[in-house]
Amino acid sequence: MKLNYDVVIIGSGPSGIAAATALKQQGVHDIVILEREAQAGGVPRHCQHPTFGLLTFKRPMKGSHFVEHILKIRGDVPVLTGMTVVGIYPDGKIQVSCDAGLVNMQAKRIIIATGVRETPRHPRLVSGLRPQGVLTTGALQQFIYLNRQTPCRNPVIIGTEIVSFSALWTLRNAGVKAKAMIEQGARITANRPLIMAAKLFGVPVYCQTKLVEIGGLNRIEYVMVECNGQREKIECDSVIFTGEFTGEYTLIKGSHLDYRADTGCPVVDNQGRCSDAAYYAIGNLLHPADMGDQCYQEGMKVGLAVAKDLQCPAPKASLRLPIVFDEKIQFTAPSCIAADENLSTLDLNIRVKQAITGTVVVKSGNQVLYQKKHRCLPGRRIMLKGVNSRLISGNATEINVSIV
Repeated sequence: MKLNYDVVIIGSGPSGIAAATALKQQGVHDIVILEREAQAGGVPRHCQHPTFGLLTFKRPMKGSHFVEHILKIRGDVPVLTGMTVVGIYPDGKIQVSCDAGLVNMQAKRIIIATGVRETPRHPRLVSGLRPQGVLTTGALQQFIYLNRQTPCRNPVIIGTEIVSFSALWTLRNAGVKAKAMIEQGARITANRPLIMAAKLFGVPVYCQTKLVEIGGLNRIEYVMVECNGQREKIECDSVIFTGEFTGEYTLIKGSHLDYRADTGCPVVDNQGRCSDAAYYAIGNLLHPADMGDQCYQEGMKVGLAVAKDLQCPAPKASLRLPIVFDEKIQFTAPSCIAADENLSTLDLNIRVKQAITGTVVVKSGNQVLYQKKHRCLPGRRIMLKGVNSRLISGNATEINVSIV
């Protein structure tokens, strides 16, 4: 097994494949993609809803078809499956678990594209025993689309994000009708028109309702929900937890890289560089959970940046200005700006904690870099395009983002 490369990419989802494609197109050939699962493609390979491809191929396609297309474009960049990276260390050294045991690999640059996962039951603090029938959307899609199995007949869906309606669509394709969709908020998290899909499928949506208990011994028999202090029992055979995506931060938290203490998300600058310049991070690891097309486009940009860095290594940034934000904002991506970058403008990807309409302001000291009104909803991608980085003052110590 070859152990030394110019670039190692950890993860074969859309952003990782795109980075490899961009590197290859820029003449970087000594590349490998490491994938812990048995097949490349990440989450989209078991998504059958036609919401992929519009940005990249200008036409809608299913996730599995999208993966086929982007894997074909990548050319002969090898994807090694069954390779789990268990440790990352300074200067591009990583440890990998594979069939040969634990091996050490080395690269000039490493791109971390480990993606996201849905929040399962236990972090949501739902009481009850541990009967069979607790799933996430990803597990449901793998059962139905990859394994051709139907894991439930009368499920309850928890959450109303876009992925929740994807679960509804997946169940419909398997001939299964959900008993209900449960949402804690006053309205669905996804765009309001999507509630028509639930009505079309005959699935009631309960807003301002909380799942408080899962009942059953060997198999789920019911759930208990609460609304306005009143509890109701819903008989079902499965509970599908959807959304509340979080980045796959396990590698980061155990590493030497700087990361946010509250989440574990790596601190990256406007080129995707981590605190160790040998490492880059991209995709939904940084901003869970954008669409596959959006991650692919970002992967292409970061791949170009890494190729440029390999051909003409940039000096270490003298200063990385942290981006700080008010209590209404959940995160920004990137999380800092390299002060020595010769950029005229940059884009910021933000998320909010609560529904709010207001003016998003980006400032360096008293200098306004961006100011525009946005309607912001939790779980939605909010792009601040054209932040004027030329106006960052020379004595700046941070960049501030607020909603007023």
